[in-house]
Amino acid sequence: MKSKHSYVVLIDLPEVLPFEMKRKKGIKEILEMGEEDIKKVFEFVVLLEKEFGEEISFIGEDVIAEKFYRRFLFPNGGFMEIMTEPPAAIVAHFIEIRRARKFAEALKRVLNKVVKEKTIRDILKKSVEVSSEKEDVLTYKKWTEMKSIREMIGD
Repeated sequence: MKSKHSYVVLIDLPEVLPFEMKRKKGIKEILEMGEEDIKKVFEFVVLLEKEFGEEISFIGEDVIAEKFYRRFLFPNGGFMEIMTEPPAAIVAHFIEIRRARKFAEALKRVLNKVVKEKTIRDILKKSVEVSSEKEDVLTYKKWTEMKSIREMIGD
């Protein structure tokens, strides 16, 4: 069974999100995230909760290929995945496009609060995508290409 859904994507190419792991590389180090690193992810999610107007529940962690996910559930339908390894990414899935758009606006308001530099903040806000399912949201291939570009540029 396939159901059409809408999604919101934010990829942090400028590496400014407060929870992005700048120094750590590889799944082993990500799995060994310190308490302070994990706290930053949850603080970001709490800001999203307030702006989105819904409680967001942590439902676990997962590693697929080289991507490490922290997953969260929306009580009124939908879920969110956060990847903290550069480039960090947030992908939220919803059945209704209306909820995806509402989440995108909430995410932009959170970016206003956590990204200090205006130019970078504006670029990130403009990069928040709301789409309906046509293909995989952030394929492993796309993520790997972005990671490779980042590595070529250097840390």
